[in-house]
Amino acid sequence: MKVIFSDPTPRWVPFVAAVLILAGVWFGANLNHVDPNFTIDLVVGLLGALVVALFFQGRYYWTGQVASLASDGMRYEAVTSIWIGSGRRISFAATEAKQWTAKAGSAAPGARPELSTVRFAVRGSPLVLNFTNPKVADLAALTAINPAFFAKAKGDYTNLKNIGG
Repeated sequence: MKVIFSDPTPRWVPFVAAVLILAGVWFGANLNHVDPNFTIDLVVGLLGALVVALFFQGRYYWTGQVASLASDGMRYEAVTSIWIGSGRRISFAATEAKQWTAKAGSAAPGARPELSTVRFAVRGSPLVLNFTNPKVADLAALTAINPAFFAKAKGDYTNLKNIGG
């Protein structure tokens, strides 16, 4: 199967944020002469809470964010994004994708808006293609899934173009 859309999750971002939070707590506690045993307990407890929060946010909040979409011309396979572990694989035919919607991102005053996300559902499972900064976006292959929707999207978002591939 050929990858026709790819928006890999930068998995390091939430972990760097967690490390910065922990370093800030450690530094602040030491700067204010807080008992070192309390500081260690606080940082270890906060580390546990942050790991659990990252796990559940990546697992339940991002349920439909598509990391990659591949096709052999007849069938499609979407792999969802997740921070810890592997995402779900959802195989479908073009006729199974329903409820297509596009959302514009913010634009400068007087400028045409750019396409931000494309949402659709496969067998009741919502999926989201994020066009903010994809690594690969093959518009011809994506158009084959729903020609009428993507023809309208290309008309509404004239700066939509192929990326990578």
